[in-house]
Amino acid sequence: MLKRANKVISLLVATASIMSIVPAMAAERLGTKEGTIENAVAFKDGKYIYEGYRTDDDESGLYYNSGTKDKHLDDASTLGIKYGDKYVQAFDGSDEYIVDLSTGKISDEDTVKDLTDTAETKLITKLKKTDRYAQNSRSDFGKGGSFGEVKLGNKVNSNKFGDVWFEYSATTSQAITVAENYMNSQVTTPQAVYYGYTNNSGTYLDASYNANIYAYNGTKMVKLKNVGDTEEGLTLNSVIPMATLGQDDKYIYRVVKANISGAVHKILKTSGPDSTTYNGLDYNPAGNTLYYIQRISKTQGDKEKDAYLPKTTDSYEISGATGNDDVKNAYIVIQKIISNSDNAVATIVDGAIYISYDSDGGDKVTTEKIVLKSSEKLNTYNNNIKLDTKIDGHVAKKDDDEDTDAKAWSIDVDGNVWAIYNGSIKKSTKLGDFKTIYTCDRSLDKLDVYDENNLIAWEDDGGAYTTVQEGKKQAVDNASTVVIPKPSKTGWDQLADGSWNFYDSTGTKVVNNWINVGGIWYYLNSSGAMATGWQQINGAWYYLNPFSDGNKGAMKTGWINDNGTWYYLSSSGAMKTGWLNDKGTWYFLSSSGAMKTGWINDGGTWYFLYPNGAMAANTIINGYRLSSSGALA
Repeated sequence: MLKRANKVISLLVATASIMSIVPAMAAERLGTKEGTIENAVAFKDGKYIYEGYRTDDDESGLYYNSGTKDKHLDDASTLGIKYGDKYVQAFDGSDEYIVDLSTGKISDEDTVKDLTDTAETKLITKLKKTDRYAQNSRSDFGKGGSFGEVKLGNKVNSNKFGDVWFEYSATTSQAITVAENYMNSQVTTPQAVYYGYTNNSGTYLDASYNANIYAYNGTKMVKLKNVGDTEEGLTLNSVIPMATLGQDDKYIYRVVKANISGAVHKILKTSGPDSTTYNGLDYNPAGNTLYYIQRISKTQGDKEKDAYLPKTTDSYEISGATGNDDVKNAYIVIQKIISNSDNAVATIVDGAIYISYDSDGGDKVTTEKIVLKSSEKLNTYNNNIKLDTKIDGHVAKKDDDEDTDAKAWSIDVDGNVWAIYNGSIKKSTKLGDFKTIYTCDRSLDKLDVYDENNLIAWEDDGGAYTTVQEGKKQAVDNASTVVIPKPSKTGWDQLADGSWNFYDSTGTKVVNNWINVGGIWYYLNSSGAMATGWQQINGAWYYLNPFSDGNKGAMKTGWINDNGTWYYLSSSGAMKTGWLNDKGTWYFLSSSGAMKTGWINDGGTWYFLYPNGAMAANTIINGYRLSSSGALA
C-alpha cells in the first residue's frame, strides 16, 4: 500500500513509444485504482474476478466484481482454470468450486472435476456399444485390465473460454492387429490403445484411424487414407498424438508422429536458386518417422467397427527432415508446444495456427503464424542431389512472425495477442503489428484480457490495478483536476526545403524508425526526414510513395509498376523475390524483385511465364509440354 502515494503523479503522465503502431495520442488512458491483486480473470460486460484485497481493511481472498462493486466469495480463496464460455475454477485448499462469471455465483456442484468425470462416464457408455473397443467385454468395458480402460486427458485449450472438448485414450478389450496397435511388424497383440476427443455430452471422435497423410515414395506423393493402409510401396503403421494445439468452431488441431515404412526423406526444398546438394543435421533422414499437423472435424462421420470417426481428417507435414526451411521452422516452433517450453500457447484464427511464447529471456512475446498448405511447390531429391522435377506437397509452414517488448501477455477470446510494457497495453490481430490500445501506469506488469473492452492489468506484488471501465472513469476524474503540460511540437512538421519531420506525443523527433499515422506507414531517415522511393531498411527493400498525390511517403503493398517494371510488396511492405503465389496464380520475381515473363530456368528446370507474369501449367507452349507444376515435361 505504501507504493500508491508515489503513483499519484506518475499516473497522470502519458508516455509515448515510437515502437507503438498507433501514435500514443490515439491510445486511451486508463487511470490507476488502488488494490492489491495476486491473480485475476477478466470477463465480458466489465466483470472480473481476482485474488487479493481492495483496501487495508479488507480480508485477503477471492472477490467477484460485477462491473460496479466487489462481492467477497467466502468459500474459496484461489483461482484455477477457465472453463466453458463463462466459468472459472476456484479452490479453498483442496476443495474445488466453480464460479459463474456472468452472475458471480459460486458452487461446489458441477465442478470441473465433476463435469470431467461425467464426460468420461458418458464416453464409456457409448464405447461399450462398439466392436472396435469392447467386442469382448461390452457391459464390463471400462473397468480396466482385460476389460479395457478409458482415460480422459487434458481439456483442449486448457485455460481459455470456449467449447469444451477433452483428449481421451482408451485400451480395447480384445486382441488386434499390429497396425491398430501402432507397431511395425505384423504380430498379434492383446490390446490396442486408441486416441480421440470427446465433449461433455459424450459426443466422441476416434482419431486413431483416419489419417489422409501424404508421404513421398521416391517418385511421387502417395496418399495413405487410414492407419494400416499400404499404397505404392508405403505403409502407414501408426499415428501417435504428440500434442493438441487447439480448436476453432469446426476443427480440432493436433500434432502427430507417423510411422511410415518406405517413405523417402531429405527430398523437399523450397524452389529457388539453391545449391544442388544438402548435407548436415538439418536435412538428415528421419527413418520411418514423420511429423504432421492434423485438422480434425468436430462433426462425427463414418464408423469403423461401430465407433464414430471424424467427418474429415487432413494432415500436413512439419517434419524437420523435409529440407523445406519454412516447414522446418514450423516444426521448430511446434516443439515448444510439445515440450511445454517458454510458456508457449497455440491459438487458431481463421484456419491459421498462431503460437505465442516468451522470447528474449522473457522480455518479449513472440508470435509465429503457421499456415496449412495443400499444394506447396517443392523440389525433389535423390541421394541429396536436387532433381529437375517438382511435386505438390501437403505441408504446414511458417508464414511470418511478430514480437514486442512485454512484461506480461495474454490472449483474448478472439485470438488476439495482448502485451503490457512500460505503461503501454498493446494488441496484435492475426500477426499484425502491435498497436497501443491503452496507456496506463508504468508500474502495472500483469495482464488478463477477455476482449478489447474487458481487461484487467495489475502490479505484481504491489498495490495498483486498472480495468477498462474503472480506468476510463479514473482518467476522466484525474483530467478534471490536473492540467497536463503539452509538448511544444507534435505530429508532422514541414521544413523550409519542403521535407517533412515527425514529432511524437512527447515532442521527440522520430529518426531511423517507422511510424503509423492514420493507418498508413511512413519511414523517417537518420536526419528525421520522411523517406520516399525505394529504401533498403534492415536488409529488406520497401517502396515509399514518391509522388505528391496526397499520400507522399506512404509505404506501398501489393503489386506496383515502377518505370514499366512490376514488383510485388508483401503485407509488411517488404519486396518479394523468387516464386510468389498470388490468389492461386504463380509468378516469379528476380533477385532484383522484377517480375519475369517468358521462359525462365530455375534450378535447372524450365518454366514459361505469360506476358502478365502468370506461370503456364497443364498446357503446350511453342510445342513444349508443361506439367501441372509448370515444369517443362
